[in-house]
Amino acid sequence: MEITYADVSWLARGWELGDIWCLTFVRDLDEAEALRRLGAAEESIRPVTYRELTDEGLFPHTALAGRLEGWVVLIERNGSEATKPEAVRALSAGTELVSVMRHDYATDLFVYAIDGDRLTSFDPRKPAWRYGSDPDCVLDAMQEVGVHPTYLPGDPVTREADISAEAPTMNEALMLAARLTGVVLSKKVLNGSLMGGVIGSQADAPLEDGQLATTSLPTADLFAAIRQDGP
Repeated sequence: MEITYADVSWLARGWELGDIWCLTFVRDLDEAEALRRLGAAEESIRPVTYRELTDEGLFPHTALAGRLEGWVVLIERNGSEATKPEAVRALSAGTELVSVMRHDYATDLFVYAIDGDRLTSFDPRKPAWRYGSDPDCVLDAMQEVGVHPTYLPGDPVTREADISAEAPTMNEALMLAARLTGVVLSKKVLNGSLMGGVIGSQADAPLEDGQLATTSLPTADLFAAIRQDGP
């Protein structure tokens, strides 16, 4: 089945997952193993629906995992544990990982890794600034979905006729993930049967009354860690 922009636009609008979220696709793992690799305590892994996650205020401490054909998708609302360098290494060990993080108040992030090696990562809105052991490894897929690899905000870019001249958005980032994995998170999967697990580093972080944690690292520190993290 061909995946189109209509299949990802409901996620890009932010009406379901909100304005801060992270979707991480990992090949050939089951839901429980993906949660363990993310750092979920074994005793906390249990069936949890997305509605329970939101109605009971379980996020950002609880990550969800759902099955997508040969992949598992990890769903973090108001969290981004899966984009941390140590999580990328653990989740992609012996397999393949694609992660898309949306943060409307800081920086978005796209990560592609294989067997513990972060090949490329970048802010989808600034795709010219890429980091990793092989930052150009997904150039063809980027251009196919409308993300020009030399684009920076405010810079004029000469593009082929079939490439959008607009600045890349979350639509393109989600389409790039779909192009690399062949799967997409649907409303049916999001609202269906999922597994959940409490992520240790999030659960252990103290919160003041009324404070909602979004990431374990400030965005600037997260990008510094990504740049310094070797293969």
